[in-house]
Amino acid sequence: MFLREEGNLINIIIYLLSFFITVPIVATLTLYIIVLKIRRSSRKAVHKAVNWSTIFYILSVLILIQYLFNVSITGSVLIFMIIVLTIIIIYQWKTNVDIKIKKAFKILWKICFLLFFILYISFIIIGLIMEIV
Repeated sequence: MFLREEGNLINIIIYLLSFFITVPIVATLTLYIIVLKIRRSSRKAVHKAVNWSTIFYILSVLILIQYLFNVSITGSVLIFMIIVLTIIIIYQWKTNVDIKIKKAFKILWKICFLLFFILYISFIIIGLIMEIV
């Protein structure tokens, strides 16, 4: 009996993660509402929602590109992220005495959210157009 209930919980978690990867905007809104209820600060809620939902946008864009164009670009995305992180660190090195890796990762993560959010919306529109035509 206990194993069956545990299996159901695992299935619910898997379905929930799959849904959030498929529709990451819902993940962002859900996280925003949860953090807003806990923290009572919309500014903090936005930052937490963006930080935690970025991975859903990245995975969603990778899956959409695979579906729409039958191409896997996971390696290219990882290389792109490493290059952007390198540029951020070099910029810190040129402008400051200290390099702050944690700050560089935060900047990278915010850039990724903006980029992949825009890509997600674009690929959804492209996919809809391709299905209609």
